[in-house]
Amino acid sequence: MQEGVARAVDNVSFTLTKGETLGLAGESGCGKTTTALSIMRLLPPGGRILNGKIILDGEDLVEKTDREMKAIRWKKISIIFQGAMNALNPVIRVGDQVAEALIEKEKVPKEEAMRMTRSLFELVGLDSSRVTEYAHEFSGGMRQRVMIAMALACKPSIVIADEPVTALDVVVQTKILELIKDLQKKLDLSVILITHDLSVIAETCDRVAIMYAGKIAELGNVTDLYKNPWHPYTQALITAFPSIAGQKKRFSSIPGDPPDLTSPPSGCRFHPRCPWQDEKCTGEDPEYRKIGADHYVACHHSEMVRASFLGEKV
Repeated sequence: MQEGVARAVDNVSFTLTKGETLGLAGESGCGKTTTALSIMRLLPPGGRILNGKIILDGEDLVEKTDREMKAIRWKKISIIFQGAMNALNPVIRVGDQVAEALIEKEKVPKEEAMRMTRSLFELVGLDSSRVTEYAHEFSGGMRQRVMIAMALACKPSIVIADEPVTALDVVVQTKILELIKDLQKKLDLSVILITHDLSVIAETCDRVAIMYAGKIAELGNVTDLYKNPWHPYTQALITAFPSIAGQKKRFSSIPGDPPDLTSPPSGCRFHPRCPWQDEKCTGEDPEYRKIGADHYVACHHSEMVRASFLGEKV
């Protein structure tokens, strides 16, 4: 394995409005989870934020001490971690794990915390009597509901859902996504949904940021971006996704592999895999620019890419 400094997230910028769901999409290793962990200030050992700002309620989270961030996590912003199968402690009752956040953050007595936990179980569609059971007594979908209850325990305004339906069958996936949408409306939550599945984004999100090699390639309204992509990577992802509607056709694929971020390619990071690449792409990093109402792209040839996708003359 090559050693070195990797800029896992590089110059990523977006906003999140109240009640909105923003999707972060892209291949594995593109920086989606690192972005989420940076926002939460939960980067693993060796990871650090070199520059930039993370503004929440007018305050920069990057400037907060560990003690100050501990008070913010779960009360203002929480996370549903990837892989509910392994996120719960197998030797502690699930109800106690949810109640722990209430006892620690809200300073409520254990008896009151357990009462609140039972209410949270009911909110996420679990029988409140099951708070005394252990993780192995729950199915994958039920464990994910426990994780959602835990994330909502302290009534945060923002919830980050990191691959919330990974490893679940399609029926359970649908139920979990419907639950998240229902809770968002009911509690007026802002949600950042991280996934590699474009169909999940289409079902649940208002806007989407397409990430590649630590950068945002394109960001915009979901409907507009899917129908009117300006970046060749976005276009490649959309055309590679199967559909039961329309004319039958062979799947397309994206040649090559994502770059090693300890030594990324010069210029545009997507250029080694891009059919539109030229000398400008190999030598100059494209500007991340606004090309429409709340639509941004980082590509030297975005106009030609868009025209080609829409079947217009280039």
